[in-house]
Amino acid sequence: MNTGRRLQLFLLGPMALLVCVALLVLYSSLHSVHQQFELASKAQQRDLQVMQDAASFSRDIGLIQKRMATALEGALNGSLNELQLYRMHSAIVNDLDVLRQQVQQLSSSALVLDANHGSAKGLQQELESYRRFVIMSTDTLAVDPSVARDILNQGRQHFRDFSIFSSRIGVLLAERAQQRNAAQVQTFVQLAERVLWLGMAILLLLLGAAYWLARRAGNSMLDIADALYALANNPSQELPLPRLQALHTQQSGELGRLAGAVLAFRNALQRQHQAEQQAHQLAFYDTLTQLPNRRMLLERLKLALDGCARSDQRGAVVLLDLDGFKRINDARGHSIGDRLLQQVGQRLAQTVRANDTVARLDGDKFGFVFAALSQQPQQAASEAEQVVLECAQCLAQPMQLEGQTYFVTASIGITLFDAQRQTLDDLLKQAEAAMYRAKNEGRNTYRFYDPQIQAHFEAKVSLEADLRLAVEKQQLCLFYQLQVDEQDQVQGLEALVRWIHPEKGMVSPAQFIPLAEESDLILPIGHWVLETACRQLRAWASHPERAHLSIAVNVSARQFRQDNFVQQVQAVLAETGAPPQTLKLELTESLVLENVEATIAKMLALRAVGVRFSMDDFGTGYSSLQYLKRLPLDQLKIEQSFVRDITTDPDDAVIVQTIIAMGRALRLEVIAEGVETRQQQAFLHTQGCLAYQGYLFSKPMPMEQLEPHLPAAEP
Repeated sequence: MNTGRRLQLFLLGPMALLVCVALLVLYSSLHSVHQQFELASKAQQRDLQVMQDAASFSRDIGLIQKRMATALEGALNGSLNELQLYRMHSAIVNDLDVLRQQVQQLSSSALVLDANHGSAKGLQQELESYRRFVIMSTDTLAVDPSVARDILNQGRQHFRDFSIFSSRIGVLLAERAQQRNAAQVQTFVQLAERVLWLGMAILLLLLGAAYWLARRAGNSMLDIADALYALANNPSQELPLPRLQALHTQQSGELGRLAGAVLAFRNALQRQHQAEQQAHQLAFYDTLTQLPNRRMLLERLKLALDGCARSDQRGAVVLLDLDGFKRINDARGHSIGDRLLQQVGQRLAQTVRANDTVARLDGDKFGFVFAALSQQPQQAASEAEQVVLECAQCLAQPMQLEGQTYFVTASIGITLFDAQRQTLDDLLKQAEAAMYRAKNEGRNTYRFYDPQIQAHFEAKVSLEADLRLAVEKQQLCLFYQLQVDEQDQVQGLEALVRWIHPEKGMVSPAQFIPLAEESDLILPIGHWVLETACRQLRAWASHPERAHLSIAVNVSARQFRQDNFVQQVQAVLAETGAPPQTLKLELTESLVLENVEATIAKMLALRAVGVRFSMDDFGTGYSSLQYLKRLPLDQLKIEQSFVRDITTDPDDAVIVQTIIAMGRALRLEVIAEGVETRQQQAFLHTQGCLAYQGYLFSKPMPMEQLEPHLPAAEP
């Protein structure tokens, strides 16, 4: 009952709003009456002004007549001279012109036109006649005053007629103004009465409608309140609420909206329940493929481990990574890539057993949990292998997307688990190690987890962490290897980065350079090598004996692909003061040919300031003469694997001869690395290669140890 009373009080708000609307309408009507009154008042003021102007005509023309009499008397008795008479003539003429304009303005006024009387026209005619006699009289005053007096006497009749017309117009205008004023007052009264009755009628109508609405809405509001109470006490149940449904359907006003709001609230509660289910879907399932995600996979893996502990059965964790997916995704776009992943997910889900779990982890990587495998290790491995082979076969079938055919292969890693407690992360790491082993061994295959491979993987992760620390603490150093000409004279050096680990000692570049390439560490390392080499070039520039020496610096693919690589090199040269022509950047064939146009643009920009370029390990890639002709190179470097057996292997000898001939044809300097014997040097020399690098001349060593091999510098 209290709820019903509060709701009825709530309805007083709409009633008050209706009253305000009525008052607003009434105020608007009264405002219109006020405006009408203002308009009538202004019209009355204009009529009074016209009447005042008409009343002044007799006075004005009398003043003109009096001034004319004065002038005539002065002319007759000789008290006014000719100049004075002329001045009085001009003043009288001006007064007559002003009076004529006033008469014309009066004749065109709304009041005179409304009176529609001929007196205004007669007034104008008499004024014109009087004006003509007055002007003629003033013109003859100075010549013959008696003639002027006769002319003025003739104009007096027009003066009297003008006065009569002026008086008659005044009376007519007063009568017409009274009539107009009375009509306006009558109109005002009628409008005021109409507005008053209209306002009262509207007010009564609105009050009645508000009262009826309050009475009619009372029961409906009670139904709404009861429905809200029911929803508050049963939020998880689906309540039909038929009375509210009928109210919402039948009522199109506020009550219908309130009923609709309550129904919407009920629907919102239902949607909340659905949203909770969707949140579970989003939390445990991948939005693209609708497969379980990593979180769900870990949950299923945990359940599988618990199941193994109860049943002594075995299970398997499998990681699958698509081969070449990045190439398809980059070439055809993310839309094709996403649809490809969806088809892969569908095929994998249809292939695995009913109690197995397939999940999308991230990118193009999928994970599996095989539960309830055999208790025997070999049999369990065979069962897991069988499912994996079926997955690989289903992926091998061509996929059609937008009229194009795509072939997908995968690298798969498998690790088995049993009742022994193993952490989830360990199992995933083991499967990942096996997957990477499959990739490294040719892809499109599968491998089981090998503890030795895992140890290598963990050592790799540890080494990467140490390398990151080494970069931060500046534990890297530069070694240099000599580059000589045919007379064994030093022409330059190659800068080689080395890492002396505080505990492990010297770490092979073959170990840490690939790690740096795979991570983002190659960028700070490459910049530090470039800066250190340029500082050495700057130090040599002040010694004429060493100023010609160059230093070759290897540039990684990630380093060269940076948009601001050219600006970085220019900034280092400017900061260190190194002569640009003594800096030689070594690029690999794969780097140069990946994006030929962008590569040429960067090389030309640096060549413009004097930097030289060498193609490192030439002969291991797929360079063609067409591309080599376009590249602004200065040097080709023969890869050491070809040089090692040139005196014993005819194939290597032919390859080296071809590289040297190609370099000479392109007018490029050719240098061979890995030269270890005089026989190798002699063979290269006879073929036209006149620059060498290798252990025959020096091993890579710190600059302090190379000092004796460099041209002596004056102190």
